[in-house]
Amino acid sequence: MKSRSPIFTLALLASTLAFVQPGSLMAQSPRPFGSGNPGMPSSSPAFRHSGTVEGTVKNLNGNVLKDVRVDLHNVSDGSVIASAYTSQNGTFEFGSVPEGSYEVMALSGLSQASERINVASFNSTVSLRLPINDVPHDGAGNNTVSVAQYKIPSKARDEFMKSQEASRKSKPEEAEKHLARALEIYPDFSDALTVRAMGSLMTNLPAAIADLEHAIKADGNNSLALTILGAAMNSQAKFDEALLYLQRSETLSPDRWQTYFELAKTNIGKSDFAAGLRYLDKTVSMLAQDYSPIHLLRGRALFSLHRYAEAAGELEAYLQKEPNSLNAGAARNMRDQAQRLLARN
Repeated sequence: MKSRSPIFTLALLASTLAFVQPGSLMAQSPRPFGSGNPGMPSSSPAFRHSGTVEGTVKNLNGNVLKDVRVDLHNVSDGSVIASAYTSQNGTFEFGSVPEGSYEVMALSGLSQASERINVASFNSTVSLRLPINDVPHDGAGNNTVSVAQYKIPSKARDEFMKSQEASRKSKPEEAEKHLARALEIYPDFSDALTVRAMGSLMTNLPAAIADLEHAIKADGNNSLALTILGAAMNSQAKFDEALLYLQRSETLSPDRWQTYFELAKTNIGKSDFAAGLRYLDKTVSMLAQDYSPIHLLRGRALFSLHRYAEAAGELEAYLQKEPNSLNAGAARNMRDQAQRLLARN
């Protein structure tokens, strides 16, 4: 029987919204949804200095590659904090990158090339070589991602990047306007559909799901859309469907901690508590700091495995951090029950 514990409320879906929209640069430390202004950079020392990351992408023959997607990953948690596409001469640039360690990754179909860099208050230059001999020009083989990207008109892509820049500057109305224009120009713009879905996930779940399904239909290798759709399925206790989306996303992007967090929820929802704990351990290994919802899920799994002392400890840790959350009542009741059962033994 599928568990429908109160712990699996829509409130936990918000944890997946720690994703940063492609192209925006902001703090990547995990935080509960709604705390602070998500568009404002952290006041931590990491944001007192910034630099520029620029580079080129070429193939094995040394030819420059245009319209190749380049992602900037935060090394501390594996998240993608910005995306760009190479220009006609194969160049790309990320501006105002906070000081820290990053991995720059170029993607073309199932081929990829990456390089780690340390950003400080100066320019960092990267030269990436994709292990392909030529630029893909049709929909065959392993190049479906690149083909999907190539179909996007330049005007739509420009509007999308303007939307991301407006979002980074905390101008939501301007960001929404540019995003709408991008989708008006090209309705099958997978990344834009994903971003729009993120904006409506907490207020209009059916519309968000429709956008995510459209995004995946337009680009079956959009791992971000797959993970968010898996999270949406989790919020509806549709765990079998969630598992399909999340496993596909894990295959495409094995460095995204949110996917493992959602897989933990899926397995706990399917009463495979041991697997859920393993995915939570994987999530913790990818995070740079404590994340309170992990304590909640771990407590739920441990309780179901009759490991009451550990469960009570995890739930207490959650309540110390989130005493007034939507899930606090369920967590408090489970903690108290675990303590009572422990006392009997």
